[in-house]
Amino acid sequence: MRAIPAARQADRVAVITVEGAIDRITAMSLKRRIEEAENAGMDAIVIEIDSPGGELGAVLEISNMIKTSSITNSIAWVRPDAYSGGAIIALACNEIVTSDPASMGDAFIITVGDGMIRSLSPDERTKFLPPLMAEVTDSARRSGYDEYMVQAIVADGIELWFVEEIETGRRLAINEEEYQLVFAGDVVRGKPMLAEVTGGVKTYSDPDAPVDKPAEEPTEEATEEPSEDLVEEKESDENEDQDEVDAGTDQSSPDGTQQNQETIDDPNAYRPASRTLDDIERVFANPEEGVGLESPSTRHIFSAEDRDKYRLLGYITDGSAAIVMRDDQLQYFGFSSGIIQNDEELKAFFGAKELVRVKISPTERLVRFMVNPFVRGFLIAVLLIALFVEMIMAGTGIAGAVAIGALVLILGPGALIGLSGWWELIAIVAGIICLAIEAFVIPGFGVFGVIGFVALFGGLMMTFVSSGGNMSNPATQQDLMTGAVTVLMAFITAGIGWWLIIKNAQNLPVFDKLILSGASGVGGIPKKTLLHAIVPDDGSVRVGSEGITTTPLYPIGHADFDGQIVDVYASFGTIEYGVAVRVVSATAMRIEVEAIIDDHIADEDSTTPPSSNPEEGTA
Repeated sequence: MRAIPAARQADRVAVITVEGAIDRITAMSLKRRIEEAENAGMDAIVIEIDSPGGELGAVLEISNMIKTSSITNSIAWVRPDAYSGGAIIALACNEIVTSDPASMGDAFIITVGDGMIRSLSPDERTKFLPPLMAEVTDSARRSGYDEYMVQAIVADGIELWFVEEIETGRRLAINEEEYQLVFAGDVVRGKPMLAEVTGGVKTYSDPDAPVDKPAEEPTEEATEEPSEDLVEEKESDENEDQDEVDAGTDQSSPDGTQQNQETIDDPNAYRPASRTLDDIERVFANPEEGVGLESPSTRHIFSAEDRDKYRLLGYITDGSAAIVMRDDQLQYFGFSSGIIQNDEELKAFFGAKELVRVKISPTERLVRFMVNPFVRGFLIAVLLIALFVEMIMAGTGIAGAVAIGALVLILGPGALIGLSGWWELIAIVAGIICLAIEAFVIPGFGVFGVIGFVALFGGLMMTFVSSGGNMSNPATQQDLMTGAVTVLMAFITAGIGWWLIIKNAQNLPVFDKLILSGASGVGGIPKKTLLHAIVPDDGSVRVGSEGITTTPLYPIGHADFDGQIVDVYASFGTIEYGVAVRVVSATAMRIEVEAIIDDHIADEDSTTPPSSNPEEGTA
């Protein structure tokens, strides 16, 4: 029987899986499942992780969920891999267990842009790394992980050694400054305990590197004695510099690096594992940045008095890359509490009576599918084609219903994860209205057309960006690029679809039912499809020409002028089917008509639209 610590023991355990890339949908799903476990009265939660990482915002959100949950007994089960964001989530739990084999680490922040992966620029580093550094440092202090090693998981340039206190057996990682305080003689390196990265940049001077040439002998001018004024100025500058050092520091390391007294006195202060993190430390030290730590550090502050109190266990990493640990190394360095291979072993680990898996819901799976850029691009193309068809069908409503359905599918799933909001909906609807005004009220392509196109394109593009997203954030910029490319490809696809519909309307299964083939009561009209109405007038219909409406004008519809079906506009109000009309205005893109008062060519019973006779076509 295994002794189970009281803090870990639980009768009812909920297992929540994190699989694949971590994103906003993962965060949404985790929030629901953790709340479900809380409402069910579970005593412990297990976050089972198999992930390559994902979005930084979603990772930090999930970590905060775990730490603030009312279920304080949390275990991360790395099964089998927790890289990048997966490692950050694992560290947020009280304990970590792994399968065999397993790996965890390498949470180095990268950005993806223009199809390429790159590391952060200096400005991006000081913006995005401090919150992540605060998160992992807080996790280390809460759960007793090594503070310096968790920093080496999220950043490169950190060189570490592993030591053990001879009297207590306490083990921890130290940097070169601390090494020189504890051990006499030269620094011992050798092969790192954690595999180094080929081609990685080391943080120390290579003794085998070529020695720089000595400086040239100074010239006679350079060796002349400086004047008394220059000597006094130099001495004054040196004294001022020394005063600044004495005022701001308290303890110096053998290599001359100074430690800030405020950092030593404040247990909550951030303590960088390497001087390569000085820029990050300055962010923590600036209250205006709003980045800080609430958990106090218990890490020992080394001094010369620690000489001969520690033994060297090994050289952990040369700092060439963020570290990765296997399952056995996770145990050796104090991160993992053991190997768990299945649910039965997990129950025994807690001493539990019940273990329940809280699964991803079908709705969450559907949302993930629907927000895929390829699926959303297809839906946008369907929306555009349906809007076009609805306009040329003179308001039958079928294509309009398809357009509304596509719009709901575009906005609905995204709204659940913060991708879509009221502003996007307003922009899209406003764009459609402006385009409709341009098409039916003010033909051509003027102000309304430009505004409509920009509003529609922009609204659809912004549905790919999180609400409140910072435009300086690389992730937001990538979302914008994805949205712009997807919407542009959807517009191109819709354009091709429009052309195919116009060209092949009479042969399409649905459109062949919408052909005007001689309206009843108005004479034998040659076969003309509704799509003829969108073709610019060839000039045969002029002001004063008379014809008869073949569809109601509400205010747009169609009229026959000597066998030619033309798209016309009622100049005022509406005009019913079968009414004689006269052209009052004619341009290349717009023909306006008015009713010829009390002059109905059709019989009284012919006021029924031709849709009542399927053999003669429908409108």
